[in-house]
Amino acid sequence: MNKRKGISISFGLALVAVALGLTAVPANAQPILRGTFELPAAAYWGNTLLQPGQYTLRISTESSNLVHTPVIHLSGEGIEADFLAISTPAAESGRSHLDIADIGGAYVVRAFDAGSLGQSFAFAVTKKVGNKALRASAEPILPAMAVPVSGGGGL
Repeated sequence: MNKRKGISISFGLALVAVALGLTAVPANAQPILRGTFELPAAAYWGNTLLQPGQYTLRISTESSNLVHTPVIHLSGEGIEADFLAISTPAAESGRSHLDIADIGGAYVVRAFDAGSLGQSFAFAVTKKVGNKALRASAEPILPAMAVPVSGGGGL
């Protein structure tokens, strides 16, 4: 009887899991803007090392029942990556740019200022990148830079 009860409970849990899977609401991406930029030097964005070259970024909001989370989609130079972002209000302007900082000899994307949206998206330096920057700190210090982002769709 215990064996039969265990099978019944397992079967019931499996049915509940299937029912929940069928009623889940898929995420829906709403595009906000798109732009391109030329990266003059290698830089980290999160744990992703971007090589110098041409990139396209697109901001959308991934929405579920309760939350709209900004996501920055990045592609170019063999990279396809998505970055979750928290935005803060910024001065509205016709210009957008990436803020790239030098941390111990390594370039790191710290923020994306979307001028036409009046929003600034900040990015943390990951522990992995911070450790690499500390090891490279014996090299000559490079200046910080701002990389302009141009394009359509509100940028």
